This record gives sequence, structure tokens and C-alpha cells, in this order.
Amino acid sequence: QADGLAAFAGDRGAEVFRACEACHTLTPDGGNRAGPTLHGVFGRRIATAPGYAYSPAFRQFDIVWTADTIARLFEIGPARFTPGTKMPEQVVQDAEDRAALVRFLEKATR
Repeated sequence: QADGLAAFAGDRGAEVFRACEACHTLTPDGGNRAGPTLHGVFGRRIATAPGYAYSPAFRQFDIVWTADTIARLFEIGPARFTPGTKMPEQVVQDAEDRAALVRFLEKATR
């Protein structure tokens, strides 16, 4: 399998994302894994990626994914930001790493 992150070599955000790629794809043809594809995530309402079986709790949230909401998710962790989520607890404590992850996702999920 080709390394989908090879094109982003040297990008700190891509390195931070490596922890996420077991569950999430970035491209339109990547499909869903344990988590939904992140393709087109910016501006997308929570729990609306096609073909993904979201937890009932996740579907109750009124969140649109933006740079701010994604950063907040990784600042406080999924268990606090979206209680009841199936997502394993992932916190990116370093603010620079969080910002790099968001910038990477803005580029890689278009």
C-alpha cells in the first residue's frame, strides 16, 4: 500500500496525523475505516459523512467542523468535546502541533 502521506514529507501536521490514519482517510476514494473519511470535513456538519455509522450520541451534537472546532477537539479530547463518541481518546497537547495538524487537514482534505 502506498504511503498517502509521502507527498507531505516534512510537514509537521502530516506527522501528527500519522496517529489518525489507522482510522481515517483523507481522499474522496479513501472511504471510511473505523472512523469516517475526513475528505471535505471543513464546513461539514458533524455526523454527516456518507455511509458511516455514527454513534447515536455523536448524531446529537450541533457542530460544524472548522479550524476552531477541530483544534478544540484535540485540545480537550473527544471524550469531553463529543461525549459518547466511538473515537479513541486523542489529545494533542502541544498548541503548535495542534495548529500544524489543522493546517495539514485544511490542505489534505480538499
